[in-house]
Amino acid sequence: LTSDIQQLRYQGEKVKFQGQLKGQQLTVSELDVVAFENQPPVKLVGEFTMPLVPDGLPVSGHATATLNLPQEPSLVDAELDWQENSGQLIVLARDNGDPLLDLPWQITRQQLTVSDGRWSWPYAGFPLSGRLGVKVDNWQAGLENALISGRLSVLTQGQAGKGNAVLNFGPGKLSMDNSQLPLQLTGEAKQADLILYARLPAQLSGSLTDPTLTFEPGALLRSKGRVIDSLDIDEIRWPLAGVKVTQRGVDGRLQAILQAHENEL
Repeated sequence: LTSDIQQLRYQGEKVKFQGQLKGQQLTVSELDVVAFENQPPVKLVGEFTMPLVPDGLPVSGHATATLNLPQEPSLVDAELDWQENSGQLIVLARDNGDPLLDLPWQITRQQLTVSDGRWSWPYAGFPLSGRLGVKVDNWQAGLENALISGRLSVLTQGQAGKGNAVLNFGPGKLSMDNSQLPLQLTGEAKQADLILYARLPAQLSGSLTDPTLTFEPGALLRSKGRVIDSLDIDEIRWPLAGVKVTQRGVDGRLQAILQAHENEL
């Protein structure tokens, strides 16, 4: 690296970059990335300290980005800070003071770890929130060779009260050609007068652009409660083993086993 100021510019079909490098200090004054079709680009600015030998990640930095999403919330700001091998990513919606994402992370040459991350989604009339932990082994070898595992908890808040579910995933791989990632969702959710229970072991396979979710033996959805004033559901069961879900729809045997009784007023 040289102490002389170097002006950096790049203009591509989906990426536009302008910055300045002086010694170890890199200043990004403009980075526009077209991430979504027919949507404004993701915009990022920031300052970074590069290693003395520029063959790895910056040793420290601060960056902010603005994203325009096609659905609510439409404007989202992201802020990334790090020093040496750890940092934090915070994502905020313009119309909400609470973070949508708060992810503390650590990184080494062998592993990327997000520990005790928090997330929330107060939209669509059904508020969701929870915790997130992720571990990515062998991340430097690229997505095809990385081993991914983690745990996502979901807390729901509906008219009927709170519900809680946990999604465990991995260890497995995500690939542009052939993903192999085991998943299991366990928990309950409450909406109006219905309670939904889930135990859903599954396998995510195929390419990331066209994935397939296959439910494994033991996958079961159950529900109970009141649909209308005159009918109470004692239990309804949906066995889902062997059912596959893709972008084109659902494939497999779908059946429901229902027990109900009339509600005597």
